[in-house]
Amino acid sequence: MRNIKQAFGQRVRQIRIGKGLTLEDLAGLSNLHSTYIGSVERGERNISLEATVKLAKGLDVELFELFLVNPDQRQKNFGEFIKTIEMKTSTFNEKQRKFILSLLDTIVSAIDDL
Repeated sequence: MRNIKQAFGQRVRQIRIGKGLTLEDLAGLSNLHSTYIGSVERGERNISLEATVKLAKGLDVELFELFLVNPDQRQKNFGEFIKTIEMKTSTFNEKQRKFILSLLDTIVSAIDDL
């Protein structure tokens, strides 16, 4: 199992490459040195919170996105969740669907308040 530094570094690299950025590009955007970012991506650094915020800004992502260890699996699970809801409500009329959406809004609000 990868340690947290390796998982975090791999996620930073995944986002950086996905955006077509080089280490030098990200260094300029985040005001961090490219060798420092490289060592973070290799899991060699215990990155500070301040540097993590700089990386998020440089990558133009929300801070939490750097901590999504397996975002592809989460996206797949979310897609399956949506398909299940669509299947189970396919025979509902408009009024019933609005009721379900209202329930979901209430549940999401309650979860946010936890």
